[in-house]
Amino acid sequence: MNFDYYGTLVEANDYFDNRLHEAAWYGAKPNDRPKALIAATRILNTLNYKGFKHTVYDVLQADAEASEETIRAAEIAQPNEFPRGPDTVVPEDIRIACYESAHSLLDGKDPELELENLGIVSQGYESVRTTYSRSQIPIEHIINGVPNSSAWRLIRPFLRDEDAIKLARVS
Repeated sequence: MNFDYYGTLVEANDYFDNRLHEAAWYGAKPNDRPKALIAATRILNTLNYKGFKHTVYDVLQADAEASEETIRAAEIAQPNEFPRGPDTVVPEDIRIACYESAHSLLDGKDPELELENLGIVSQGYESVRTTYSRSQIPIEHIINGVPNSSAWRLIRPFLRDEDAIKLARVS
């Protein structure tokens, strides 16, 4: 199992072999592709998913009263957010979301810059001016740091309800 990113380079190449508009992937230097997958995985790992990491799930199945220390150790033992619950493999939709996000990053999309640019309603050239509107409703995938809307649609079903509160037991 690869802990640096979701999926494999072989799977990513196979995915892009069968996808239109894959130029950013194959136009990138071969050693930049895993870097993009690592960056995409880091982005995906920042989101709030339903359930528990697989390692935490296993601990809680074995001992529902496991200590906070044991749960934290299980959390650390699995560096990525997936697999989750009883699953032992990363879902295909998550792997594809990683590939799509990596493609967007290789294509020059910067989630931070995209977020900053959401508020711009006009720009100038002579006498340099930029006008911002703070009333614009942000695009969901951009505000969550995901550089690709297709990836966001694949990730969305795995996310906790935004109104949900995550509770942790303190001893």
